[in-house]
Amino acid sequence: MTAGQRVTFEFIGNGYIFTVTQVAVEGQDKTDIERGMLSSDSYIVFEASNSSGIKIVNQREAASSNIFRHKEFNLQSLGIGGLSNEFADIFRRAFASRVFPPHVASKLGVKHVKGMLLYGPPGTGKTLMARQIGKMLNGRDPKIVNGPEVLSKFVGETEKNVRDLFADAEQDQRSRGDQSDLHVIIFDEIDAICKSRGSTRDGTGVHDSIVNQLLTKIDGVEALNNVLLIGMTNRKDLLDEALLRPGRLEVQVEISLPDENGRLQILQIHTNKMKENSFLAPDVNLQELAARTKNYSGAELEGVVKSAVSYALNRQLSLDDLTKKVDEESIKVTMDDFLNALHEVIPAFGASMDGLERCRLNGIVDCGQKHDHIFKRTMLLAEQVKVSRGSPLVTVLLEGPSGSGKTAMAASVVLNFQGKNMLVIGTTSEVNFLESVGLCDAFSVTYHVPTLKTEDAKKVLQQLKVFSEDDVDSAAEALNDKYLNIFVFVGVVDADQEAVYGGGDGGTGRIRWKCGSYLCRKGNNSNLTFL
Repeated sequence: MTAGQRVTFEFIGNGYIFTVTQVAVEGQDKTDIERGMLSSDSYIVFEASNSSGIKIVNQREAASSNIFRHKEFNLQSLGIGGLSNEFADIFRRAFASRVFPPHVASKLGVKHVKGMLLYGPPGTGKTLMARQIGKMLNGRDPKIVNGPEVLSKFVGETEKNVRDLFADAEQDQRSRGDQSDLHVIIFDEIDAICKSRGSTRDGTGVHDSIVNQLLTKIDGVEALNNVLLIGMTNRKDLLDEALLRPGRLEVQVEISLPDENGRLQILQIHTNKMKENSFLAPDVNLQELAARTKNYSGAELEGVVKSAVSYALNRQLSLDDLTKKVDEESIKVTMDDFLNALHEVIPAFGASMDGLERCRLNGIVDCGQKHDHIFKRTMLLAEQVKVSRGSPLVTVLLEGPSGSGKTAMAASVVLNFQGKNMLVIGTTSEVNFLESVGLCDAFSVTYHVPTLKTEDAKKVLQQLKVFSEDDVDSAAEALNDKYLNIFVFVGVVDADQEAVYGGGDGGTGRIRWKCGSYLCRKGNNSNLTFL
């Protein structure tokens, strides 16, 4: 047969004419073949024009679908960083069934997923992910719609705008049935038009009508099976619940702040060009930058790179003579440029690190086996919460005397923890009071953080380097006096702080000190000597 040839044939008593539009060898991309010889392995794919009124079903298809333009995906080459797990979920739920020929899904008795929702904080890559998914697909270009653009001040016009978005898909399904192309419709800021019905009081009922219209097209009596609706929002809580049930926007993927590995991928994507063109200085350590940028979104990381580049470019300019020729070869974006950019671009989401860092000004110091054991146990709980999807709410209570390091320990755990689930850590020096009011029972685990004995106190004093080596031993011994338990404060110490101490003889008292002073007791309760 030759391209352009007209052939007559009979099917169930009816005569038809088809025209050969293309000849191809399976597995090859060449489309310039003009003729081919029919054999027992040949098969014909029929397509009917939109105006013919003929619907073609159950014809043989190729071994696999060509829904995607590429045989494999490299997310970083597509400009998507830190979202490998999210994309894997999207592919499994929304596209795996479409890769197989249509008759496979028909035999399984399942329908394709027709809607997904990408939600999460601004700047995390929702729109980028949706646009790249549209570009990956063969066939029709995706229709990208910003939510507010659908709204119209004219009665009935908004509903018509929604219907028009699905018109091509309806016509394609009527003429080609299961062989119809996949029509992707991307709704950015979908919460602007799909708010919960009855929540708006504008008197027009337009928002309710939009939701009704979408539900009809996606999952109505004449629902389309060749449509994939992708919605993006920062406010999932505003959406109508009916949109989120199975059969509608059933695949809901949270695009959250990237972890350290994801931030490294994003930084590599945004610095790849300058690295290829030798504009990136050798001292730039992207791994270190990824570790320093906790709570940064993808957009904010891009902002950091832009800010760093601006510092590098500014060094080559002279405000006295802006027409002076620039030496392109001398442009280098250095590590200092990136560090300056981190002070300029501040993350908008996530917990503030400054307050936590102030809780452990000297970092977490080695306080002996008991403290190390408690810290590791608490970190294990944090890791459980971080990686487990089905983990219940975990709460930890750290109790012990004032200044024993509870707050510093809790702050260190949080600074090492980043996850979407919740871990609650409480600290108290009045555990008896909490037990009396029944609050201790509210915590899953309670750990006692003790004061330091002589050997542990010696370790801490050596790390703090406030005594000479000759004085460390005597200071550590004095801190373990049998009459009075004086604490080595490894937690939060403010200037002029007041603390309660208790003696082995049952006596109590209060002491005040200047920040940075260390004290121990010699003699009786009234004789306190500052070291």
